Amino acid sequence: MSDLNALHQAISASIEAAMPQLATVGSYAVVQQETPLPALFHGIVDLKPGIDPGDGHSRVVATFEARISTDGSRAQAPLETVTLAAQLMVLLRKQYWGIDFVEEAIGIQAVPTTTSSSTWTVQWQQALHLGEAQWPWPNQPPGTLVLAFDPDAGPGHESDYKAPEDFA
Repeated sequence: MSDLNALHQAISASIEAAMPQLATVGSYAVVQQETPLPALFHGIVDLKPGIDPGDGHSRVVATFEARISTDGSRAQAPLETVTLAAQLMVLLRKQYWGIDFVEEAIGIQAVPTTTSSSTWTVQWQQALHLGEAQWPWPNQPPGTLVLAFDPDAGPGHESDYKAPEDFA
């Protein structure tokens, strides 16, 4: 799905711009021995259905996870890692990644991994509006809403109906 590709590219670009001290930023990868550190890899780890927006899109609540790793042999590695996790949390606040089908990031949290103090995981949720908008009424294009008020409504009063913008 090209929407998800664009989203992951936007996330990577935003993180790279906001956190230039990261040597590696990517999606759906793991730190290898040759990976330049500090490194951040992000991806979607869970998808759940969201509330139907009623416009034909599918609202999906995605849980994202970013793993931040630093050089564990350095004395300040744990502090460096938690600092990077905190920076990412600040970046995530009210974040849309500049993409119109993404709602703001919520539920942001960061925890160290159980295997190393030089690796932290940051998780957050964002609702995504995927698919195409649909208008299931082919004889009525969007914008054809008209209003009338009793007693000037119903058959025989068609000329009394007005568009919402006429009331402004």
